[in-house]
Amino acid sequence: MDNKKKLSVFKYIALVSQIGISMLVPILGGIYIGNRIDRWLGTKVIFLIIFSVFGIVSSFVTLFKITNKDFKRK
Repeated sequence: MDNKKKLSVFKYIALVSQIGISMLVPILGGIYIGNRIDRWLGTKVIFLIIFSVFGIVSSFVTLFKITNKDFKRK
């Protein structure tokens, strides 16, 4: 394998890692914050659901921005 192919492989590994992390962190953050607010206010799961949805939406917006930026480069 020459150096160009190695760099290309590492570039795609980094892109996949960035996508995974940028999707995982907002979802887990939403779950954590929603759970803490529900415990603090004594509600059942309403804030957990709300903040989980916010995390999921935020993840997909970030995913769209990352992939859109990558396609514009080519």
